[in-house]
Amino acid sequence: ARGAARCWAAAAVALLRRGGFASEAGGFLKDLLLALEQKDAPVAPFVPVAFQVMMPPNFGSTSSPASAAKLPSLAVQQLSHTVLPALFSSAKAAAASAEEGRGNSAALESAVTLLCALPVEVLCTDCTEELRWCALTGLKCLGADGTNAVFAAQVLQLLVRAAKRGSPWIEDDLQSVVPPLARLCSSHPVPLVRLGCLQVLQLVITSAQGHVLPFKKLIETATRKAVEDRRREVRLVAVACLNTWHCGLTAERD
Repeated sequence: ARGAARCWAAAAVALLRRGGFASEAGGFLKDLLLALEQKDAPVAPFVPVAFQVMMPPNFGSTSSPASAAKLPSLAVQQLSHTVLPALFSSAKAAAASAEEGRGNSAALESAVTLLCALPVEVLCTDCTEELRWCALTGLKCLGADGTNAVFAAQVLQLLVRAAKRGSPWIEDDLQSVVPPLARLCSSHPVPLVRLGCLQVLQLVITSAQGHVLPFKKLIETATRKAVEDRRREVRLVAVACLNTWHCGLTAERD
């Protein structure tokens, strides 16, 4: 089933990159979306893998070898109009049903991958509702067991982009943002995820200092633990986050 999902994705990528075959590529993607609606479809849990083949995750400033398969920006934006609405509906339906099993999060994981592939301007302007719901729901789904680290990192990537753009919904949903970040920044086994949590936390502290004061004890405890992280990269971001917090408190007193 995993191989079939990857083959469908590779075929769709080839058609979309050549241009003029949007309808044929849409046929492959339609089959993937239909699988999400079928509870026992063997390929359903691997639909996120297909989207990662089409839009490889990228967490660095330089391109990775996998980026050779990356879709053109225009093709990704077209998918945000043709495929994202169906993924969004499937993800919300799965969340409402609250059924167990990874297959039920496949639509959410796929939507997050597609959102991460969009240009930041498009993401934070044209896909605000999808960005907010997927980021908050994804953050709520993250556990400290280290499973599905790519999904966790992409959820945090969305939050970083939203925070840097000053998205107002982050300040409105601090109760859903700060506690999970504080918990995962020292407990998650994947260093990239811990680092990402601290990056988001620092941005939130900077943009909403006065509003995060109710989380003072939680933030200070979490960042002090992170300062002692075994990875130097995480420690550096933790120190920056803690400094931002204390500088903000000083400014509030003044």
